Amino acid sequence: MEDLDGAIHVYRLHLALGSDEAFRRAWAVLDGAERERAGRFRHEPTRHAFVQVRCALRVLLGGYLRQAPTAIRFVLGDKGKPRLAGTAPDQGLVFNVSHSGAYGLIAIACDTSLGVDVERSRAMVHMDGMAERCFAPGELHWWLDLPEALRGPAFFAFWCCKEAFVKATGEGISLGLEACAVDLSVKPPRLLSIPPRCGPVDAWRLAEIDVGEGHSAALCYRGAERQLRVADAAGFVTAALNLPGKV
Repeated sequence: MEDLDGAIHVYRLHLALGSDEAFRRAWAVLDGAERERAGRFRHEPTRHAFVQVRCALRVLLGGYLRQAPTAIRFVLGDKGKPRLAGTAPDQGLVFNVSHSGAYGLIAIACDTSLGVDVERSRAMVHMDGMAERCFAPGELHWWLDLPEALRGPAFFAFWCCKEAFVKATGEGISLGLEACAVDLSVKPPRLLSIPPRCGPVDAWRLAEIDVGEGHSAALCYRGAERQLRVADAAGFVTAALNLPGKV
């Protein structure tokens, strides 16, 4: 595993129901709180996705910290954002995770506010209503001017950028997705406005992440532009768990 060297490493994880043995080994890596949370998921694919992502997070963090995955300890911030035990918010080795549909994402960096989001693109009966509630006025106007065929992909691109930002701040959805505005007309996308308490808008960076067909994903971080390195997590996880195939 490469050192971070000031970059941001983003790991993709394809989520699928693997073998019972793979699930047992991934389950064994989790701590009691994670297992209790996983047990609350009644939907089996959702439970498996959570276990896969949390196991992969522990394996990857353990690689950077030179620790066993089971030795990793987490604490929660005031609004529930997890960080490594013994570290201050946004200091030291930082991470953020998301999963939806067939993919999970894990972002890892040092000394920055970091958020990531992935969403499965899907038809939504109430998409217009969601846009009216969650988009800033300028975003909504731009979105409504799009051809009908482009609105679905743009909706999820907006959503991922906004989610990645509110997760990076540590406040999460309580900040309000409508409280930030994103410009999707440029590449990479950029934030146009954010709540004053989040600092100057030009201190934040957005990046779209290529995850897989039918999914949108975005990363947000604070500070100067950093190099992004995107890789698949499966090889690291299967090697750590001594598995012949995918988790």
